[in-house]
Amino acid sequence: MNYGINGSIAVDAARPIEVESTTPIALVVTSDVGTEGLHFFSNADKALEYVETATVGTAKTALQLISDQGVFCPIILGIVTYAADVKAKVMETVDSLKSAEAQVGYRPDLIVAPEHSFDVDVAAKMDAVASRLWATAIVDNLAADETAALAFAANFGSRFVLMYGPHVKYGATSSNAPVSAAIAGMIARTDGEVSFGFADSVSNRAVKGISGTDRIIDYADGQDSEARRLRNAGVGSIVADVGWRTFGGETTDIDPIWQSLERVRTFYKALRAVMKASKWARDRRANELIHVRDSVDQFMRELRGNNVALGFEIYFDMEKNTQATVTAGKFYLTVKWQNMPLVRELNIEMVYTDQYGDVLLNYINGGN
Repeated sequence: MNYGINGSIAVDAARPIEVESTTPIALVVTSDVGTEGLHFFSNADKALEYVETATVGTAKTALQLISDQGVFCPIILGIVTYAADVKAKVMETVDSLKSAEAQVGYRPDLIVAPEHSFDVDVAAKMDAVASRLWATAIVDNLAADETAALAFAANFGSRFVLMYGPHVKYGATSSNAPVSAAIAGMIARTDGEVSFGFADSVSNRAVKGISGTDRIIDYADGQDSEARRLRNAGVGSIVADVGWRTFGGETTDIDPIWQSLERVRTFYKALRAVMKASKWARDRRANELIHVRDSVDQFMRELRGNNVALGFEIYFDMEKNTQATVTAGKFYLTVKWQNMPLVRELNIEMVYTDQYGDVLLNYINGGN
């Protein structure tokens, strides 16, 4: 018996669920200055200070392209100094991103290896790490022509890969530079511009700081073009369209549902947020699950109110949750929802009719 006066505190309330507010960019680059390995910087400008004396490598241009997009997001900088086998070191550094959160305190959301990602082995490693982290690998497709670009893209089929090309003209000398770092900066900026910005597309946005591309990718509204054919294969392009603009926001996944990058990122970010916010219920009494459900319900209402979700259902599926699973303390919570679709295709029809001829006849007859 517990003698005396005893008290306890309990909670009968939903817990807030918050999506990560930052978009850390993991940038694997070569440089002739700096220490090999992973380094953390609060933004691209701070990282630029670290490599400002570099004379060769991909570091400075990539960081400047991120900065030019007007974003201030965490940078996880993986530096590879020049050695006998740069490719192997790049792949090793990409692989080390799996433990970046433990090393620098941030989990990569976007993974970029400018120039080097235009290599099947490097890009495959980026895909593998992105899949592990539920991140997005932004791969450079720097092929010399459409045929080669399609052939390179055919090596991949992943919801975690966004592919973009060609080289862009950058800097005072209009040197060729891979565009992947700029794309990462644009995505990170879009994420932070509005609430739940990750639900928006990177497509149809002007790339800052560039003056052109090393080869022109044909694009025209309402007509067959190289840019459209590449996009159908999961390859985004920088095209001349009221400035130098992005065209494409599709992954290389075989499933059409997961070919929309914004849908992939929206669902995985929502899932991670719900999982993180539900950790408190682990190993608690099962009646607490009602508060988990209420928390998810309020979170989904917020997504619907911000035009991220069209509608949703939340329930403990009676087919999955059996007497045996309940006894074992194993529960299944289903969240079924549809995200707000993007306008990827708008078809406008012009129809000729002669039904207004009387307007002309009235006019030439002197009528009002």
